[in-house]
Amino acid sequence: MPDPDRIVINTSPLVALVAAWGNLEPLPSLYERVLVPFEVCQEILQGGSKKFCNC
Repeated sequence: MPDPDRIVINTSPLVALVAAWGNLEPLPSLYERVLVPFEVCQEILQGGSKKFCNC
C-alpha cells in the first residue's frame, strides 16, 4: 500500500505541476515528504531550470 504522506515524483509530473500551478508550493500541503531522485533533478537541470532542485 502506498504511503499517503510521502511521494517519489518523476520529471513529467513535476513539469506538469509547474505548468498547471506555476510553482511547486502546494506539494508540502499534500505530502509530508516529496522525494525527487537525483536523476530526475539532473534531467530537469539539463532542461535549463535551476529552480527545481538543490543538486
